[in-house]
Amino acid sequence: MLLSLGMLMLSATQIYTIFTVQLFAFLNLLPVGADIAAYSFDNKTDNFDDLPARFGYRLPSDGLKGFLIGARPENACQPIEPPPRDNLTGAFIVLIKRFDCNFDIKVLNAQKAGYKAAIVHNVDSDDLISMGSNDLDVMKQIDIPSVFVSEVTANSLKDDFTYDKGGHVVLMPDFSLPLEYYLIPFLIIVGICLILIVVFMITKFVQDRHRARRSRLRKDQLKKLPIHKYKKAAYRRLEIPGLQSAVQGNTRELYRLRVAHD
Repeated sequence: MLLSLGMLMLSATQIYTIFTVQLFAFLNLLPVGADIAAYSFDNKTDNFDDLPARFGYRLPSDGLKGFLIGARPENACQPIEPPPRDNLTGAFIVLIKRFDCNFDIKVLNAQKAGYKAAIVHNVDSDDLISMGSNDLDVMKQIDIPSVFVSEVTANSLKDDFTYDKGGHVVLMPDFSLPLEYYLIPFLIIVGICLILIVVFMITKFVQDRHRARRSRLRKDQLKKLPIHKYKKAAYRRLEIPGLQSAVQGNTRELYRLRVAHD
């Protein structure tokens, strides 16, 4: 049986309201600020924006501190040099150049070399890209976190915050999600609401048609109705009591009435 108007409208309104409130609450809780905190040997600090990859492990809630080293070769499309072995207390993070191969291959090579995280930087552009993977087998092998930064950020990190210059970086977790992570569910909810509205309109139309058909006479009932033929109307004069006049009293007036007769 089709849903009633009240149930349909209530369901659509409740779903849309709940989703909207949760979406805005989630967006308001997103941290504002940089994702990479960099510290130089002479106590210089700087903050940089990044975009986390859609594969690999997430960063720890308190961030990941490590010493930054440039990849060799820079694009990390093949096995790269491992980090130094003289520092047993700190983690090493590798800075990788974009292009020449897929992001997941770069990060996997960094992981195999012994790095705890990877920073991939753009080339000739400051746009931030959400790194993804199309190879499920490669993606399953990646355990370390990775982020993407602009070319300007990469140049600043190379100039002042690398391991050989006495600097270090802290990768902070980013709780924000790519646009499609919350846009797609939102569009799904809107689509459900539209479907409910269409169902309601169809239900209302069908109910109105059924109600209209029930109020009509059937063909067999129409045939049983008596048929009266009327002749041309005739005219005659009648005297009927008129309204009482305040001045002249009761009078009789003549009205011409059209009276139909057989």
